[in-house]
Amino acid sequence: MFFGKIFGFGRSEPRYIRRTRAYLQEARMAILEHSIAAEYYQSSAQMYAERAARLEEELRAWEEGEQHHIPAVPHHYPYVPHSAHKSVAVDAPPVGASVGVVRAA
Repeated sequence: MFFGKIFGFGRSEPRYIRRTRAYLQEARMAILEHSIAAEYYQSSAQMYAERAARLEEELRAWEEGEQHHIPAVPHHYPYVPHSAHKSVAVDAPPVGASVGVVRAA
């Protein structure tokens, strides 16, 4: 009987129970997908709130007449002067480069 449930023969469950199991699996996958999307949108909202705060600070400084105001850059966005950037030639990706596929939830 145990092997019958694993390999699919000896179906003693009614069709509506099998369908209910499939619906339950779909619901669990939807929970996972929506949780991932919620994390993404929460981090995006936080990023835009930080950006708005930086822009408001920059506007406030300009309106107060600070001519040489340099906006503060958060610690997780390190400032690198333009002169410190190295000139790097951009080549085509290597022949064996894999292409990732992103599926929206």
